[in-house]
Amino acid sequence: MYIGGSSSLKNLPSFGWTPSIFTARDAQYPILDSNLLGKVPQGIEVHRVKVPEPNNLLTLFSNRSSKSKNIYKMQQQSDVDHSLFKKLLWVIRGNFFIPDARKFWIKPSFNYLSKLLATNPVDVIITTGPPHSTHLIGYKLHKEFNIPWISDFRDPWTSMDYLKKMNLSGFAMQKHAQMEKDVILNSNLVLVVGNAIQTEFREKYNVNCSVLHNGFEGELSSKEVSELDTKFTIVHVGSFLHNRNCNDLWAVLGEMQKADPQFARDLEIKLVGNVADVVLKSLEKYGLNNFLNHIHHVDHNTAKSYQRSAQVLLLPIDRIENPEFVVSGKIFEYLQANRPILLIGPANGDAAGILNECAAGDVCEFGDFGSIKNSVTKFYTKFRNNSNVCNSVNVEQFSYKNLTKRLVALLDDQIKHD
Repeated sequence: MYIGGSSSLKNLPSFGWTPSIFTARDAQYPILDSNLLGKVPQGIEVHRVKVPEPNNLLTLFSNRSSKSKNIYKMQQQSDVDHSLFKKLLWVIRGNFFIPDARKFWIKPSFNYLSKLLATNPVDVIITTGPPHSTHLIGYKLHKEFNIPWISDFRDPWTSMDYLKKMNLSGFAMQKHAQMEKDVILNSNLVLVVGNAIQTEFREKYNVNCSVLHNGFEGELSSKEVSELDTKFTIVHVGSFLHNRNCNDLWAVLGEMQKADPQFARDLEIKLVGNVADVVLKSLEKYGLNNFLNHIHHVDHNTAKSYQRSAQVLLLPIDRIENPEFVVSGKIFEYLQANRPILLIGPANGDAAGILNECAAGDVCEFGDFGSIKNSVTKFYTKFRNNSNVCNSVNVEQFSYKNLTKRLVALLDDQIKHD
């Protein structure tokens, strides 16, 4: 049983495992794509429980001082760090909703699943977080029914940067730390999304975690793509939040378009999805407004088509504390698209390690203007010579099918040891 859901579900039945999903009903999310709902295979049981949404209450308060209609929207905008009222909302959320705003689904979910498991036993429970409240549900079920339990961390817990923005009290931080410890030390197996989290958990708790990366669905794009953008497009697909703003890249592009009229005629900055105001202001600051093609939210299939036609795919790592932890799911779809990737972030980070392993693009450190200019110049020269291809390697390991094989091996091992 999956609590929280997983992208590997679709392929599990072909390996002899029948998954069952448990999740919240009508939960709030920043963006919903109805097309993705169709990817849940027929015949898989999905159980849902309606739970209170604290974000609804926070949204009501937010609307009194803002035109924002969604608490998630305000998190994506640059003014989240400047509004005293919004800072207060973050403090309330961080200190009173522990481990997260989904905490109110723990008890009703445990009650629902206890009745379900009494008549419908399962072999293994997997909880996926964040939200890390899902792990607390799994912990309680594991203790009650003695079912093997795997806790799956797609992000860190106590080392996440946003906890500091919430100005947690000593008590709240201690509670987070104790919950994290209880989950990790009581799990039969801990899965993590990258090497940095694996190292953190091993050093803190002396446990061996298994790395199971995110991935992509379907096959790799053809090595010979005929319908590339005719402009020199630098493309980012997904929410471009304020902490991903690339002043270093914008400065380089602004300088290059002024110095080279041909480059200016060829350049297009294509941002697909929500873009924070601070990013738009930065583009204006460096004289790049006329080169911007901002395409608002599109469905998943359309987003992937933009990736496949890009001349360069931009992967900005969040400029936060511990940026080496960041392994955006976007990198795997970028790899699938088989187009050159420009990653701006720590060279010792997990994302950089994956990119280098696959020989799929360039890694430039934050603020390394020379390295960024060299990479852009290299990609642009290849574009002008009609040779801007990506000869990546070992990308197939990140397909959901291959990742599911690894997951199944871990599941089978839990049954053997039960």
